[in-house]
Amino acid sequence: DLEVRPEFDMPNWKGLKIERPKKELTNKDVDARCEELLSKYGRLVPFDGVASSGDYLTCNLTFKHGEQVISESKEEVIRIRPVLSFRDGKIEHFDTLMKGVKANETRAGEAKLTSDAPNERLRGKTVSAVFEVLEVKKLKLPDLTPEFLKDMGFETEADLRRGIQADLERKLAYYQQQRARQQVTALLTESATWELPPDLLRRQSRRELERAIMELRRAGFSDNEIRAHENELRQNSAVSTAKALKEHFILERIAEDEKIDVEQADYDAEIALIAMQSDESPRRVRSRIEKEGMMDALRNQIVERKVIETVLKCASFKDVALEPAEDTAEAIDRAAGGEDREVDIPEAKFGNAAQPLPTPMPNPQ
Repeated sequence: DLEVRPEFDMPNWKGLKIERPKKELTNKDVDARCEELLSKYGRLVPFDGVASSGDYLTCNLTFKHGEQVISESKEEVIRIRPVLSFRDGKIEHFDTLMKGVKANETRAGEAKLTSDAPNERLRGKTVSAVFEVLEVKKLKLPDLTPEFLKDMGFETEADLRRGIQADLERKLAYYQQQRARQQVTALLTESATWELPPDLLRRQSRRELERAIMELRRAGFSDNEIRAHENELRQNSAVSTAKALKEHFILERIAEDEKIDVEQADYDAEIALIAMQSDESPRRVRSRIEKEGMMDALRNQIVERKVIETVLKCASFKDVALEPAEDTAEAIDRAAGGEDREVDIPEAKFGNAAQPLPTPMPNPQ
């Protein structure tokens, strides 16, 4: 049995009506991004007092279902923010739960697990989360001395702010591209009611996750923002993967009809941009992508972006105000429900022979 691309009638993609988000960047935006950037170079300083929103806690973290301990983590450093996100769920109003907490105190909350949690018997259920607070810390930002600015690659504070402005413009472009893509794909997939094989969805969920992370790195998002988005995708992996695959099949058909493909220069430009955002060399980024088997995902990412650009050239636009989603989640790389195992992509073989077939591409023809 072979999985093949579903047969479907192509939707009319020319002449779509699209809302185009617009936003004027302000000094307040630059100030907030500057503080976020400097936090990477800051120091966590112990604080002998009650914690408040934005402070950091060093905790021993225990998850329970009833009286059974299902997951534990020692000396986890967590920032107090409105939402605490895990791979398989989240705690809402985390800042309220931790309001006024001090070292050597214990607080308990509830984490709602998603229907896609790795621990199947706990899917959709609520588990208790016990936080044994060992220490409260505050973040001390570095002073903008000439020496520090030079280490960051800037001559003056004005140069730093101009660099931040350019970074914000790239993130704004990402939001605009994503909003346009969401509208295009929503219109194109309205009639895509066909089902996808469950095994295909399970195999492709990890690839779709890795592809989304790669795109966020390209756009210059912080590690915490990427972690939060990664957890959000993990929490809804089945739905998000099915949606992404349906979008892919339709965009791939448009690419074939319009003879849109990837050239070596496209790979080089994409890798160079990822390298610039992650402070790595292009050679190291390329090596990591090749080692992780993600070159096909990079190819799909480039092709789909080109297709979206082609669709938008034929669309009509209406400008609307853009309000990017506020970053309110603190994300930790842990599954509250335990049993957090990745699904391995199985190797197909010729009967019982030992010679494996190549790993399936995410765009079966």
